[in-house]
Amino acid sequence: MTFPSKPRLSIGERLGLAAKLTTLVPFRLALYTTYLIYFSLRNRFRVRFYFMCAAVRMIFLTLSGRQIQYLTPTTRQSYQGWVTKKAKSKAVRASSADAARVVRDIEPLSADDDSAVLWIGNRHKAKKFVIFFHGGGYVATALPGHFEWCWNSYVRTGAEVGVEVAVAFLQYTMCPGGVFPTQLRQAAATLGSLLDSGIDPADISIGGDSAGGNLTAQLIGHLLHPNPGARRIELTEPLGGAFLVSPWLSVDTRSPSFVANDYNDMISSKVVQRLGTEYFGGVEGFKQACRGKNPWATPMDVDTSWFKGIDDVVARIYVTVGKREVLADHGIKFVKVLRTLGVMSDIRLEETEGEAHDWILLEGEVGSVGDATRRMKDWYKSVISVN
Repeated sequence: MTFPSKPRLSIGERLGLAAKLTTLVPFRLALYTTYLIYFSLRNRFRVRFYFMCAAVRMIFLTLSGRQIQYLTPTTRQSYQGWVTKKAKSKAVRASSADAARVVRDIEPLSADDDSAVLWIGNRHKAKKFVIFFHGGGYVATALPGHFEWCWNSYVRTGAEVGVEVAVAFLQYTMCPGGVFPTQLRQAAATLGSLLDSGIDPADISIGGDSAGGNLTAQLIGHLLHPNPGARRIELTEPLGGAFLVSPWLSVDTRSPSFVANDYNDMISSKVVQRLGTEYFGGVEGFKQACRGKNPWATPMDVDTSWFKGIDDVVARIYVTVGKREVLADHGIKFVKVLRTLGVMSDIRLEETEGEAHDWILLEGEVGSVGDATRRMKDWYKSVISVN
């Protein structure tokens, strides 16, 4: 099976969803919207983005993963819709080179699951590649903003400096249909596929947002400590770079950033617990993760030596977090661990005031090349100019 389908809800699930849509959804949306808009106005933050935060918060706290997937487009549907719309845009139609970069190009990964690579950019001419893992807590599919982000930050950035770049956007299996290590297996298969085609590791960067940042850390951990559930990969040289945007790297919700921002962000401690329970296959799996029994998925809950030797698998790291998000301490701690190990010199951490979770995605959703996108472009430009 290579085409992802929406889950089929039972009669009971549909009745439960209908009840939520007529009661909890409007109530919580009104509640969270009122609070977060007031919060943004009081602090002179971007009201539009905090309204979007309220909507996401309501969804994650109210609906199950299956219900979210039932109501929203699949990752492939969002990709196809984005390609169609982008190809018709005035800027793309005015450039034959850009027109060749915006085509539907879907490469199935396995006949055994619904994983596939959705290409953005002209992979047949590309010299540099990005493997992208989208966020969504492993239960929400990719948004059009994810594809817009990839286009602006990597494909267009490459074009601006005369380097052809293509993004291998991983369509991975959603929870609860696929729990750990399903997504790691698919991420490793994606990297392996690019390497098998003759692409040098130094020409490949990997990264993603939120759960996609988690999957990035998982893949790095897998390169250092192979997980038996995924393809083993031995690199001949380090990957060109890795970026982690608002990464989820721990199940510990007691850090200062959680305490300070638990009511001000699109996700919360309760959201992390709900998503973690789905991702780790139930309550017991989540408890095991809480005990530090899963270093791939929760690397900040284990000994810092887990990332020893990271300089052998990736040349440079970029981590960005918002100062107003609950996961800020995850990214900050990750960078602190790497700097303490003293094995990497090219580590960039950005903590931005006024930003909550995953600001660059929200910029993509509204079609804006904003500050977060420009910072990502700046970092990626440094990656492709080195190699």
